[in-house]
Amino acid sequence: MDYKFITKLILFIFFTLNAFGNIIYNKNEIIITDIELNLYKELYLKNYNIKINDSNGLKDLVLINNVINFLKKNNSEFVNKIDKSIVDQFGKKIQDNEILLNFYRFSKIRDEFIYEYFKNDLTVNEVQKVFKKFDNLKLPISDNECLIIKDIIETKENREFVYNFFDNLKNNTKNYRLKIDGIIYDVCIDNKNYYKIEKAIVSYIREQTKKEFEYFVYEKIKN
Repeated sequence: MDYKFITKLILFIFFTLNAFGNIIYNKNEIIITDIELNLYKELYLKNYNIKINDSNGLKDLVLINNVINFLKKNNSEFVNKIDKSIVDQFGKKIQDNEILLNFYRFSKIRDEFIYEYFKNDLTVNEVQKVFKKFDNLKLPISDNECLIIKDIIETKENREFVYNFFDNLKNNTKNYRLKIDGIIYDVCIDNKNYYKIEKAIVSYIREQTKKEFEYFVYEKIKN
């Protein structure tokens, strides 16, 4: 997906229509229009593939604004670091739209919790639990670096493969191996299957860090 193109399109739509937006929230120096709410709902759908209703969308926007405003006042260095990452990814134009910028700021903050859990807490047993939830995880194996496929095997409950995958994941490598009847085979994981596994692991970590993240968010609001 061309995120830069989508970002430019959203910016164009936002600036074209925002002048005609009706204010639906105005409290504690936070003003939100119906155009901004619709933009947020569109962003949420594009990024998470989930439709969010008006009530939850507005609640999210208020929450995001409160958290970002708190961090700007109390940890501006952290916000600047996030902003640099966002600009590097989407370009400087994104800074012209506060709703769009705050959406990605909040997403980056959430990602920090996921990354910290992955780096410090994720275990091979947890990865095995994720694998077992797949209906199947049939992957090709090869004895010549995936140039010719020897067979296709089920790997979701193969503990040796889980350990190998976990080791590669932690070390940011892709040397997938599996021993069958004394012979070491390459396990050939294409982009589609890798994304399937990665998405499932991220979803698992997101759930594991949900309470910690919510505590972080609501503590910022209380303060």
